[in-house]
Amino acid sequence: MQTADVVISRAWETGLAPDPALSLAAWADAHRVLTSVTSAEPGRWRTARTPYLAAVMDALSPAQRAERVVLMAGAQIGKTETGLNWVGYVIHRAPGPMLLVQPTVETAKRVSKQRLDALIESVPALGERVKDPRSRDSGNTQLMKEFPGGVLILTGANSAVGLRSMPVRYLFLDEVDGYPGDAANEGDPVALAIQRTATFSNRKIYLCSTPTIKGFSRIEAAYLESDQRRFLLPCDHCGEFSARRWQDARLSPLEPVLTLADLGGDRPRAARGQGGPGPAQGLGQHQAGRDLGGARWGVARC
Repeated sequence: MQTADVVISRAWETGLAPDPALSLAAWADAHRVLTSVTSAEPGRWRTARTPYLAAVMDALSPAQRAERVVLMAGAQIGKTETGLNWVGYVIHRAPGPMLLVQPTVETAKRVSKQRLDALIESVPALGERVKDPRSRDSGNTQLMKEFPGGVLILTGANSAVGLRSMPVRYLFLDEVDGYPGDAANEGDPVALAIQRTATFSNRKIYLCSTPTIKGFSRIEAAYLESDQRRFLLPCDHCGEFSARRWQDARLSPLEPVLTLADLGGDRPRAARGQGGPGPAQGLGQHQAGRDLGGARWGVARC
């Protein structure tokens, strides 16, 4: 039997231990398993399958100094899955109080049942730390998951009570463009949630969403406050990196070819008289779906 001194000593050691150097992407590759309930491609998580998420996950890692990470991107490209990887990492490797905010309380309950429970059940290391909800005093409910060293609270942006419930080190704001403009007459739900992190000097905040109306979008406003990195792809012909835009894609009526008339607003070299392919150079469908390993995040010149 352990003595009180041993228990207290181990608790102190755990509390004073530094955050792990392991990156979030490395943790996901080692532990995350996608189930058929939540993914069209069940099986081991592979960051190489979605390389544009690697830098986002690295920024969410405790070893990185970034305090606020903003991801404005299209639908169904892994924004929420990145956040769920972060949830798993926190429970397993860097425990602390965490708040996950969905647009509504009902959405939070659905995410908890369909996605969060699947995450916990599919990763043994998480199942060991979050007790079965059927056990007595498990601390595991739809909107609360207790684990050694921390707790995960889920709430909706429409619940002012949930947004000011407790101080948190980690804050996950999912699909912020779906949040109401005011949380029960108590103010902006994003501002209310961020205020919960004020007492933590080592806080991490992750905002993600598909943008809605330009000029009124919450995620756009947050993105404009950031360093505004974009995912840049190299030109297949000249190697120059630029951000690809959907409005620059042209479908040939004769051949299945996408023509990139203007790469991210920066004309190809030939258009500037510097040699290389002209602006109407075609990009085949087989090339459009190629491996993105050569792409990188950076500031686009457009």
